[in-house]
This record gives sequence, structure tokens and C-alpha cells, in this order.
Amino acid sequence: MKHSKTPTPSGGKRAIIIIAVIVLSAALIIGVGYGAMRILNPKSTTDPTLATAAGEVVTINDSVMGDIELQTVKGAEVNTYTADNLVTDENGIPAYYENGKKISHLGVDLSEFQGDVDFAAMKEAGVEFVMLRIGGRYYGDDGVLYTDKNFDTNYEKAKAAGLKVGAYFFSQAISAEDAKQEANYTLEKLNKRQLDYPIALDWENIAEEEARTDKVTGDQLTDIAETFCDTIEAAGYKSIVYSNTQQMFIMYDFETMKDYDFWLADYREFPTMYYKFDMWQYTMTGSIAGVEGTVDMNISFTDFTD
Repeated sequence: MKHSKTPTPSGGKRAIIIIAVIVLSAALIIGVGYGAMRILNPKSTTDPTLATAAGEVVTINDSVMGDIELQTVKGAEVNTYTADNLVTDENGIPAYYENGKKISHLGVDLSEFQGDVDFAAMKEAGVEFVMLRIGGRYYGDDGVLYTDKNFDTNYEKAKAAGLKVGAYFFSQAISAEDAKQEANYTLEKLNKRQLDYPIALDWENIAEEEARTDKVTGDQLTDIAETFCDTIEAAGYKSIVYSNTQQMFIMYDFETMKDYDFWLADYREFPTMYYKFDMWQYTMTGSIAGVEGTVDMNISFTDFTD
């Protein structure tokens, strides 16, 4: 996702990760940034959909990061999506099928950087939902909050076109207190408007420059996500956590995060992700009617309107 910039602070990273082979430059393929902090505790393969025991060590093979050893977390859901069930049309638009029935929903995420969008044309092209940036936090030392100048217009136009609408906040929180502030800011700007899809915490490492978030640990990020999502849910909205593949593997603690929905950014043909995810951002260079230039595109495996 594309976001605003400010002057950058001092930074630093630490890496504690249990893997046999890892290519850090893979971040360019699997999402923005790579803050290598800690390994996640994943789910067991004893049950194809749910871990039944804790502490089991499983090995998965990632096409970029290589062999990764993970410890299981009881009760966490396992990803059961397979590449065989993904069908891509002549325009490069994927759809996911189960038992011969399409279960996925096509979506895009938008901010002021996409300019004036024709939502009716987008819907005619097959888009079912949009995730609209409501605001964010600058990643300079001051960490000032800002509102996406097109959110109000995009919301009204998307609704008028009959599209399902969700929102996201670009987070640069470094503490649970920051996360609560960001969630409350989001709720204030939303002003009790109805949403069909969740409100996403879009917390990203800034790879190109130093940022206030450079020293955030996995424990801190887990607290940030938990606080943001719980604050959003307490206000009556659905929540979801946006993350690239590497960040999910090496930062989030799934003992805590197993009960939260994930929106995965992975730009390969099919993600190698051991954890269950609900939405997949499959490209940041997509093309769709109604949007001039490239745009992030997604499919949702979960119908959040049910």
C-alpha cells in the first residue's frame, strides 16, 4: 500500500528467527518491509483445520524463505487453501473454488493516491468490495495522525455503486497506547457509518527509510494489533490485521493472534502460509476498470456480510 511520508527518525532492527534458509530480500516479493523480530507459534498439522496440541514442531517449505520450523499453538486454525482450487481468468483475475463453487470475492483497496475513481465501472468489471484508507500515522518521530482526504467521497461513491465497503488505517504505532489512539481516531472519522467489511490495522515496516517503528518487537506488535482490534470490535465493527507473509511468520505471536482475522499480502502465484487468512492481497500492480494506473487487488475467502 502507498502511504504518506515525513522526515525519518533513528532506527534499528533485531532478528531472532528459527529457520534453515531465509532470503531477507524476499520482502520485495511478499509485501512491504521486513522487520525480522521473532518466530511465530503456528498450528499443528494433526488436524487439517485446527491444531489440537501445543508444542509440536512442524516444518514447512516456503518458496522464498526456505524451510521454516514452527511450534504449534493449540486451537489455532491451519490454512487449507490450495493452488489447485485457484482459477485465474484471461485478465489475470483469480477466483477460488471449493467443491466446484466459487467462494471468493474480488476487491481492491484504495486511498487518495488513486485519485478520482469510477466505482460504477469498477463494479461492472466484477469488483465486489473495496477497502478504503480512512487515515494513518506519519512514520517520522512525531507520529502525527492524518485523514485520507478522499475517504468521505470514496465511501459515498462506493456505497452508491452498490459495492461492499471496508476500511483500513495505516498504523505506525509503537505501543498499545498508540494503537488505541489510532483505533479511536478511526472510529471518530468513521462517525458511526455502516461498513460491510472489516476495519484493518495496516501496520507496516518501512523498508526504504528509517521510521519510528524500526525498534518495535514482536511482543509489542502483537499488543498493538490486539489493542487496535479489540477497540474496533468494542465499537461494533469487525476488525482484521493486514500483514505480509514474512511479518506474519516472524513477528506475530499466534498464542494471542489465533482468534483474529488476517489479511495477507503475498504477491506470488499462490501464498505459502501455514496460518489461516481471510483475505489475500495478491498484487500491488493490478489493473481494473474505473481506476487510472495500478491498484492493489484482493480476494476475500470470507463473506464478511454473512
